Amino acid sequence: MSSTPIVTADHHVDWTLVRARGVDATTFLQGQLSCDVSILAPHELVTGLVLTPTGEVVTSAWCQHDPEGVDLVVRSESLEPMLSTLRRFLLRTRCVFEVAGAVSGPYATVGEQVRRGAPGPAEFAPGLTPHSFGRSFVARHVSFTKGCFTGQELVGRLDARGGNVPYRLVRMAGESEIEMDRLARSTGPQGERSVQGVTTAVRNGDVTALALVHRTLLGEHSHVTLDDIEVELLHDRGALDR
Repeated sequence: MSSTPIVTADHHVDWTLVRARGVDATTFLQGQLSCDVSILAPHELVTGLVLTPTGEVVTSAWCQHDPEGVDLVVRSESLEPMLSTLRRFLLRTRCVFEVAGAVSGPYATVGEQVRRGAPGPAEFAPGLTPHSFGRSFVARHVSFTKGCFTGQELVGRLDARGGNVPYRLVRMAGESEIEMDRLARSTGPQGERSVQGVTTAVRNGDVTALALVHRTLLGEHSHVTLDDIEVELLHDRGALDR
């Protein structure tokens, strides 16, 4: 049985603004985030990733230029993991992080998150690489021309090899989140090695959910119906990024 809580489509999503300040703030984040913050124009917003040294996604972040540094907008559940990861590298660096409080984010509800197919804290929790969330996700969040950043070596190697990773992000639609979770777990490694399953689910009549699945569930297809459950590969192979 799925352990993922199911919520209504209008369930609110909380976001937090973090201000990176100090003379080294932009340089520091340039070496930590996957996006290019050195060329941010005023009022421009770009999305990037905070990665571990081995290339796993900690969280995504929305970055905006400020005359005194860089502003980061992050899902509130991911605030502490993000700050903990970044502060590990703050050695002799004139950069501080100020938590400024609640702010509006790119989407306001869990229903909107699922419609967009936007991975969030639950999808990032297993510690997967960016290519698990699709090629167009990588294109939006990772700059391969900016120079070195934490996690770049593995992400760059995966990209050069076609981004062939074992787990993929999908959107499912059907009547039961329990059956969706069963389907998501039906292929790939089992037991402690398994990370697949429903991660975020909303009910608005029927159930729509984000899930991580092993690549063998879809094979070469991007949109299939299995056991009366629609399964759509997200951010890759022509799948719609709604």
